[in-house]
Amino acid sequence: MPGKPGGGEERTEHVLIVKRTPAITGSDYESVPGAALAVGALDGAAAAAQRSRRRRRFTVAGVVVVGGLILLAAGVLVGQVLWVRSDLAGAPDKLGVLQDRALDGDVPAARQTLAQVGAATGRARSHSAGPVWWLGSKLPFVGSSLGTTRELVVSLDDLADGPLANLVAVADKINPDTLVRDGTVDLAALDEAREPIINGSTEVSVASRRVQSLPSTGLLGPVRQARSEAVEKIGKLSSLLDGAAEAVRIGPGMLGANGPRTYFIAFQNNAEIKGTGGLLGVFGVLTANHGKVDLVRTASNTELRDFPLPVVDLGPEFNQNYGPLFPGAIWSNANSSPHFPYAGRTWAAMYEHQFGTHIDGVIAADPEMLAHLLRATGPVPLPDGRVATADNVARIVEVDAYAEYDGKRSDRKDFLRGVAEAAFHAALNGKAPSRKLLAELGDAGRAQRLQIWSPRAEEMAGLRQAHLTGEMYQGPAPYAGIVLNNVSGAKLDYYLDRNISYTLGTCNGDHRSGRIAVKLTNEAPSNLPTFVTDRIDAPRGTYPPGQSRLQLSIYMTEGAEITGVALDGKQINFNSGTELGHPRITMWIYPTPRLPLEVTVNTREPVRYEMPIVPIQPMARAVEAGSVDETSVANCIRN
Repeated sequence: MPGKPGGGEERTEHVLIVKRTPAITGSDYESVPGAALAVGALDGAAAAAQRSRRRRRFTVAGVVVVGGLILLAAGVLVGQVLWVRSDLAGAPDKLGVLQDRALDGDVPAARQTLAQVGAATGRARSHSAGPVWWLGSKLPFVGSSLGTTRELVVSLDDLADGPLANLVAVADKINPDTLVRDGTVDLAALDEAREPIINGSTEVSVASRRVQSLPSTGLLGPVRQARSEAVEKIGKLSSLLDGAAEAVRIGPGMLGANGPRTYFIAFQNNAEIKGTGGLLGVFGVLTANHGKVDLVRTASNTELRDFPLPVVDLGPEFNQNYGPLFPGAIWSNANSSPHFPYAGRTWAAMYEHQFGTHIDGVIAADPEMLAHLLRATGPVPLPDGRVATADNVARIVEVDAYAEYDGKRSDRKDFLRGVAEAAFHAALNGKAPSRKLLAELGDAGRAQRLQIWSPRAEEMAGLRQAHLTGEMYQGPAPYAGIVLNNVSGAKLDYYLDRNISYTLGTCNGDHRSGRIAVKLTNEAPSNLPTFVTDRIDAPRGTYPPGQSRLQLSIYMTEGAEITGVALDGKQINFNSGTELGHPRITMWIYPTPRLPLEVTVNTREPVRYEMPIVPIQPMARAVEAGSVDETSVANCIRN
């Protein structure tokens, strides 16, 4: 078709091209300027937008899924925590109930409690397992609490499934009310219970150390409390089983399973104080044969004769410290050292030399020990018609006997012998609840009212575990030991009050300052019998009535240096030496009624990280303990 002038044909061609644009073919791109670029750009933008929309959809979906999973996990974890908390409610307390029922020999009740504990800990173990709890234990803030909870649960469940089950299995064998009858211990039952108790002791000790090693800080309140309860309950159970394990290890032998045993008993009178507790006023002989225990003899110290030379050699250090008192030759001074094994060895040798009877061990008891026995047995009648109770027996021995038998020494000693016999026979006749009796003996041992020495090392190890050896501490811990020895013969120490304080300075390098202060007050009344107030070291009338003469010994931390010693603020002379690793000073003091005196010792001590030890010498009156500065010890540990 012919074109028109002025480019009409061109316009027509343009229109045709626009209409054909949707159908452009590959060959056409080359003939249309910029068409290919425009169309490619449009297609790329559309594809990118589509991909972006897909990514947003996927991201949103992913966030929703992850968020849902997190919420689901959080819900599961919260549920697990609540379940575990419900599972363990009261479980630590049930450990104590289970322990008591097993030791009481109540097998059905013990089994029922064990089943309850095992079911609870088993559920808690299941509820605290799995990946959600594990992942939760890795989270900040709550992770430590979840991890600690899991370890507590596992420990409790292991206890219920192992040592506690074994303890219940032998509960009928160790029932105290059947184990001891008429003064005879059932050795066969002890033998049957031996292996389960020893194994249980080992396993519980492991569990106790395990829970103690768990973190105590950074925990949520309920978890921190649960850890604290578990440490306390499992620790008590461990201590109990340790004692039981030692009892089944050494008990049969000491009770005559392998042949008769003979023990010397020293009844110490705290009215005249000695290093281990008091004057040997009455003694006895105890025999044990195949579990049968008998008190076969009691007598007063008038039957004991002193020796011209020591019958035992306890070494140069002992001789240096106590030689002037002739403890190896004089019965009444054999217990001048606070280390009871020295007295045990000496008394055993003395008795063998005088009477020709072999001694297998030595037992020391004082009036407070008799009070412990009477708490278990109940009141007992005395030869003179009165009744001795746990509340009055110490005063009867240390005060009343001197007032009522003033000037009648033989009668008084016979009376004191009768008191000791009455208390011991009541304990041995099997009428006292055995568990209560054993508990009272344990309390007496911890207070050093009951002390036992054996020449056999394995028996001493077991007795040591039960706090019955009366041994002086040997080690590096900060130490302040105060020991009194009556050398005047007066019976005034029933009235002596003590106040002891031990203060440690702050840590500066390897050393720090220390200060031991001892305040003594003689509260003796003015109307005491002359036998109580008379002194053998000075004639009557040359000293104020009621005044006594005492040797005061003060023991210090290993490696401590003495920087000053004063009596009532004034420097005083003293002797110095060592005993079993501890620096030791001694001096003479004269407590006078209503005139308090105070001795202070200043030291320069090595820095130690253990807690301070202040042993209390067993006397008639409880010590009034002053400050023992533990803050500086904690500061040393932190620094």
